[in-house]
Amino acid sequence: MTAGHRAATVAAATTGVLVGAAMVSTRVVSPDASPATLAFLRYLIGLGVLCIPVLLTSRTRFPLKDAAAIAIIGIFQFAILIVLLNHALETLSAATCALVFSTMPLFTMCLAIALRHESYHPGKLAGLLLAICGVGFLLLSSSPAVGTEQRDPAALAALIGATAIGAVCSILYRPYLRRYATLPTSMLAMCAAVVFLTGLCLVMGEPLAPELSTVQWLNVGFIGLSSGLGYFCWLWALAKIDASQVVAFQALGPVTAAAIELAISRQPPSWQLLVSIALVVSGLLLACLRPAGGPLRP
Repeated sequence: MTAGHRAATVAAATTGVLVGAAMVSTRVVSPDASPATLAFLRYLIGLGVLCIPVLLTSRTRFPLKDAAAIAIIGIFQFAILIVLLNHALETLSAATCALVFSTMPLFTMCLAIALRHESYHPGKLAGLLLAICGVGFLLLSSSPAVGTEQRDPAALAALIGATAIGAVCSILYRPYLRRYATLPTSMLAMCAAVVFLTGLCLVMGEPLAPELSTVQWLNVGFIGLSSGLGYFCWLWALAKIDASQVVAFQALGPVTAAAIELAISRQPPSWQLLVSIALVVSGLLLACLRPAGGPLRP
């Protein structure tokens, strides 16, 4: 493994950990902030984090066609995806959302193979099926594995939709990340999402600055900081290694979310949650982290 590959792997792993931690913080804020408002605050802060290094680097010029494409992808990746995810987090636990979200490699790998961006390997299919079994075991268990959460069909549909959008955007981003630097690309995509979310909040009559407690504002700040850092790492890793390998590290999300929630509640994990996490993590490692022949070239 080259130094560049190791660095990209660390960046992808960092994103997975930050996703799980941010989901826990979102659960703290979601009772008093709508999904659209929370997404707006998240990426407004994240945009501020990215502004500082972007201003210190040379300016990148995007052709209008590429700028429009990056902006549209950014709206789906940073706005619509997060609104759907925040909606799911209103009724589902952070560990459950992170666990379902961690199956994103299934969608990503199917798209990458269909578009001949990555090679097919039987181990990939076996691993992804194992991961799906883990998610199904958690969601269909007669004894809820994570607290006493409601099984809201709309929340589950929003969660699956967010996962699918993340997979599609992972594929669509790669040509632009190979063409342009990661920082300005990230900022353009996130800026478009903030503008979209501002309009969405105004149309829906949602406040841009809700009334939150000090603890909740601290969690909002953490969500924004983790978003700025996490998505820069995510996009940078996408430019270096296969998309399915990058999103495979979403498996760290449920582990992180579950560990934080258990530490807060001071309760031991249920056996259903442990089995589900073991199946998902093992399946994704088998599917995405085994050596492969690299991407196919048309």
